[in-house]
Amino acid sequence: MMDVEASVAQAKAAVSRFNAELRNFAKQVAPQELRDVKRKIGMKALYRLILKTPVDTGRARANWQVTLNVDSNMSLERTDKSGGPTLVAGEATLSNVKAHDVIYITNNVAYIEVLENGHSKQAPAGMLAVTVEELRGLFP
Repeated sequence: MMDVEASVAQAKAAVSRFNAELRNFAKQVAPQELRDVKRKIGMKALYRLILKTPVDTGRARANWQVTLNVDSNMSLERTDKSGGPTLVAGEATLSNVKAHDVIYITNNVAYIEVLENGHSKQAPAGMLAVTVEELRGLFP
């Protein structure tokens, strides 16, 4: 099993590659189409992250936060075992996305890196790196 630093580095590299691919795509499409694609990618990413997040109390699942143009640096004191309310909150934010907005999906619970490293048997491959690779396969 990889150590936490290697796992986090792998996730960050996957996100960087995906972001570069999205920037190249954005240069080739109209603003309306770009907005629609961003919203679609954001929703698919959030949905997949929520579903892949291991559930004990539901706190890690509830802490997937969607923001536009600035990332969140706070951890929420709520739980969401089903993921439904977290998905609805993210969808509300994504409904306001504009063509050149940056979408941030963050999770700031103290133990999220441990979960990404596969500490939970519910998500032995983590959540973020797996989701990014899945998304890369869905979009040009």
